[in-house]
Amino acid sequence: KIDLAQAEAVSDLIQANTEQAVKSARQSLDGVFSDQIHELVEELIEVRLYVESSIDFAEEEIDFLSDGVVKNRIEDLYNRIDSILSTAKQGYLLAHGMTVVIAGRPNAGKSSLLNHLAGKDRAIVTEVAGTTRDVLRESIQIDGMPLHIIDTAGLRETNDTIEREGVNRAEQEINNADHVLWIIDIQGSNDLRIPEILSTKKGVTRVFNKIDLSGDKPGLQQSDKGSDIFISVKTGDGIECLRQYLKEIMGFNDRSEGVFSARMRHIEALVSAQSSIENASQQLIISRAGELVAEELKLAQQCLSEITGEFSNDDLLGRIFSTFCVGK
Repeated sequence: KIDLAQAEAVSDLIQANTEQAVKSARQSLDGVFSDQIHELVEELIEVRLYVESSIDFAEEEIDFLSDGVVKNRIEDLYNRIDSILSTAKQGYLLAHGMTVVIAGRPNAGKSSLLNHLAGKDRAIVTEVAGTTRDVLRESIQIDGMPLHIIDTAGLRETNDTIEREGVNRAEQEINNADHVLWIIDIQGSNDLRIPEILSTKKGVTRVFNKIDLSGDKPGLQQSDKGSDIFISVKTGDGIECLRQYLKEIMGFNDRSEGVFSARMRHIEALVSAQSSIENASQQLIISRAGELVAEELKLAQQCLSEITGEFSNDDLLGRIFSTFCVGK
């Protein structure tokens, strides 16, 4: 009656924590996501038939390598997958949110920022450096977007065994985060250099705190390091800018109409399909290898069919349906 993506939407609907997440799960359950995948697969099949028939029946003199038809259709497939991928990423955000780690030197204002974003005194705040020793987690919403905030111990060299363990845990959370906010006391003596653990990580934003003491203007500024945000947790200046920035970096917008729920496996399958489509285009334009074009199109079709369950294995189905707690 329903395909695999729709079955997963049942679980997403049950676990939805926001109104928008409910709407997006309902869209998937109604087949909005699946219909788009089916249309892509049908288009892929038509292109594959054209390519493979011209290979198998060369006497018919169908020169798809130069007639431009396949090239245009492959480009169209790539663009359509790109559009669906963008919507799927937002659907994933609505269901699962993103994980943001607040990191920085001791006394930069990390715990104060967590409390401000959470709207309550979740973390202990004192003037004593190294107050935060463990990892603190808080889940909030920004205009319907789930956000998982993690406050961590200040990164510094220390001989204190407990604080050292806190620093180790902070580094673990940084490695697993979707994004890191590196908090800097704009009046402090700590340097502006990003520590080595963040130097190779994508998704790091410098946040300059305590501008109420420096006189700097709140808001977003661009620098050679990327985007910098100037805030004062004490007065609240720049906090709204930070909230909007967090939405933007994850590609979130407030328009939930047409957004369907999606899972990471859906996104990965779409990325793989898009990669195969791109490879097919390269084989067509550069190598002019018809057999390789056909093979890449076949791989793209398999990736898309994994989403709806038309091409899947027992291990995948086992992992998916284990989340339903069947029998309870």
